[in-house]
Amino acid sequence: MKVKHALIFDAVVLLAVAVGCFFNMEWVRQMFGIGFAPDNIYLSQLLGAAVFGLALQNWLVRSVENLEKLRIIILANFIGHGGAAIGLLANKLSGRGDTTAWLAIGYTIVATLVFGYFLDRPQLKAKHA
Repeated sequence: MKVKHALIFDAVVLLAVAVGCFFNMEWVRQMFGIGFAPDNIYLSQLLGAAVFGLALQNWLVRSVENLEKLRIIILANFIGHGGAAIGLLANKLSGRGDTTAWLAIGYTIVATLVFGYFLDRPQLKAKHA
């Protein structure tokens, strides 16, 4: 798998979640265990803006071929998805969220492993004369 493909797939998934958050869709609130209240609409939209920023970031850097130049973005994705997996798992284990939360947990764990793979990938060294 190439970094480009991982970034594109992650951008598409994050975009779907961001749209769900922007429009305060029921499935997003149920997945994250967010109750319906007027104040929670603003919280959901704020979450959507943050997730949209991550999706846009991944989409815009997808064409960079040099893995060393992408290292910071890959590290940010690794830490971000790892933190999200821990947060989502803690949320689910405390009884909030519905069964679709397991999909989000599974995806964030897989994304963490994929970006961790690219982060630990050996780099080719240039030979000097």
